[in-house]
Amino acid sequence: MKKPKQYGVFFSQTLRKLFRTIKIELVIITALMYTQLILTSCRNSEKKQKQVKQNHPQQKEEENHNHEHSEHSQLMNETREWLKQELGEKYNQPVSLGTEEQLAQGKDIFTKYCATCHGSSGKGDGPGATTLQPKPADFTDPEHSSFYSNQGRIYLIKKGMKGTAMAAWENVLSEEEILSVYAYVNSLKNSGEMMEHQGQNH
Repeated sequence: MKKPKQYGVFFSQTLRKLFRTIKIELVIITALMYTQLILTSCRNSEKKQKQVKQNHPQQKEEENHNHEHSEHSQLMNETREWLKQELGEKYNQPVSLGTEEQLAQGKDIFTKYCATCHGSSGKGDGPGATTLQPKPADFTDPEHSSFYSNQGRIYLIKKGMKGTAMAAWENVLSEEEILSVYAYVNSLKNSGEMMEHQGQNH
């Protein structure tokens, strides 16, 4: 009678050990599956991010453009403050529009020296502009071309503009020639205003 009882105890203990082992294995398997799930989720997330970046080159271009625009705006603001310091009260003094003779002379000089960067029509799209950063000024853009005062723009022709490819012309052109160039450049702003007005009417 003792032997069956001993077998029963042994069998019971064996079952308990087996269940304990199965529990441990189930915990380990569950942990491994959970870890695998997390790793797979991370990989899929990284792939999606890469795909979003690859599928949206336009977004990247827009970000670059906004960054460049921000830097250019900062440079223009700094230049305007510098001009005001350099010219003092003269900064806001009026400048004549120029005679027909000055405009003709200014156009010739502009074509010879300035069109390579600023373009033949002054839109900042000359052949030399492709590699320049920031891009040359668009003189036909009323908002951009009115950012500095008239005296300030004449001073920029003379002294150049720091941080850009705009060179100083005071040692190349005479005072009369610089005023002629300014008169012609200023007339391009008026042509830009006319084009904008015509576009609104249509």
